[in-house]
Amino acid sequence: MTDADRKQVHEALTRAQSGTSARIGVRIIPDAEVDAYERAVKEFETANLHTHEHRNAVLILVAPNAKRYAVIGDSALHARVGDAFWNDAVARMRPHFISGDIPGALIDVIDFVGKALHEHFSQ
Repeated sequence: MTDADRKQVHEALTRAQSGTSARIGVRIIPDAEVDAYERAVKEFETANLHTHEHRNAVLILVAPNAKRYAVIGDSALHARVGDAFWNDAVARMRPHFISGDIPGALIDVIDFVGKALHEHFSQ
């Protein structure tokens, strides 16, 4: 990703988290082979997102070389949005990911998650 891409992703994160009690983590990993969901769970814990006070943290993991990605969230958010939300989040990333637009995939899913966070966890 370019510096401009990183800036746009950072801006999307700021928008999504602003005015909420939530945190969103993004991990881009270089692995050529990875189980994206299992790695996302590990990264969620490594980033201490599982200790976030409101239990509404989210982790977005992208492994471009493995052509894998995952989006996971903590229990308070999951209780409000359910399984279909996570399937929709991943589905939003798919067309961007297929075309190689990793920043677009991240920004789209961050905006999608941000809407749910603002709906359920606004301060």
